[in-house]
Amino acid sequence: MSSQADKGAATQDKAVQKARRRLSVSDVDRKAQESGNNKKRVIQDCTDQTNLLELFGETVKRRHSLCGAPVSGVQQKGFDNKNCSQDGDKNINDVHPITVGYCCKKGLKPESPNQDDFFVVRADDMGVFGVFDGHGPFGHDVSNMVHSILPKHFIPAVFQKKEDPLDAFTHAYKATHEEICQQAQSRNIDLSLSGTTATTIMYKDNCLHVAHVGDSRAVAAIPSGNPDQPFTAIDLTKDHKPCDPEEKKRIEESGGQVKRLEGDIPYRIFLKGKLFPGLAMSRSIGDLKAVQCGVTCMPDVKTFKIDKHEFFMLCSDGVWEFISSQEAIDMVGKFGRDQVQQAAEKLAQSAWQCWIREEGTVVDDITVVIGYFTPTNDKMEPVAA
Repeated sequence: MSSQADKGAATQDKAVQKARRRLSVSDVDRKAQESGNNKKRVIQDCTDQTNLLELFGETVKRRHSLCGAPVSGVQQKGFDNKNCSQDGDKNINDVHPITVGYCCKKGLKPESPNQDDFFVVRADDMGVFGVFDGHGPFGHDVSNMVHSILPKHFIPAVFQKKEDPLDAFTHAYKATHEEICQQAQSRNIDLSLSGTTATTIMYKDNCLHVAHVGDSRAVAAIPSGNPDQPFTAIDLTKDHKPCDPEEKKRIEESGGQVKRLEGDIPYRIFLKGKLFPGLAMSRSIGDLKAVQCGVTCMPDVKTFKIDKHEFFMLCSDGVWEFISSQEAIDMVGKFGRDQVQQAAEKLAQSAWQCWIREEGTVVDDITVVIGYFTPTNDKMEPVAA
């Protein structure tokens, strides 16, 4: 091979394939990902058998849970819904202060099953909600593990041991990361280049307690007083991106690099002198190679007091890649509490159409969870630390 051809091959290896230029993990170092990509992608059901509803203890009377479940034995088509497991009072939408709409859609990613996951648990007048966006060769397994393990660490701590919700979230995220590292070994799941985002919200005593790692954003809507745009979007989370100054500082101090490669869209994290892990977020659960260069599972946490409010939503970045927080709020706000399921489907469909228009044959997985409240007051403000 000529020196010019060698140079061309090297340049090609440093460029991100178009099919992955908006996805969470690049594929520029093929050797680093070879072991994971060549393994047969068997979708494992890593769901913990502990009943989510039992985590609240015996004092809770009315309860309901739903969560994602693996689809096995069938190759899902694009925009197919993920399987869903339900338990408890299926009529809880009629009596609970939060009415929920949700959907979890298979994307058109080049090589993987639906890697998103979610859970919704409501008991009496409280609720816990989560969205998880897996990435990498085993991202679907990681999100499946995390969506069942994290509530096990969080819910009893708050509802039985009466721990502070933000402390409980912080401890739960760390414990979940440690537990999936242990479970992954016995299940032959390689976490070196696979992980998941995690965004969780607890509603209790007129407050939203929020924790997150990654870029599955949570947003709330409050009345704007403007009849042309009735609601104002309030971001409950800030996307953990590598180019954020504080995140970048931690990455670089840990021996990582933040850069954008030829043909790519986001900035990504790499080990110095390497072309992996290529992760487009600065915090996650899993991602053991990325942990070596400063990626952390420790969440940002915040409490919001709720005054007059309408709804909140948690969505994977399959929504946020092309739709702004305000655009999503405007879209959902047209439906109202009684049509919250239709609102979730409409938002997912709009996100899908944006991907097709911009990327043609590549669509990320899309998850939407919306919680509509009974309106009571005037505003939502973060609680001072």
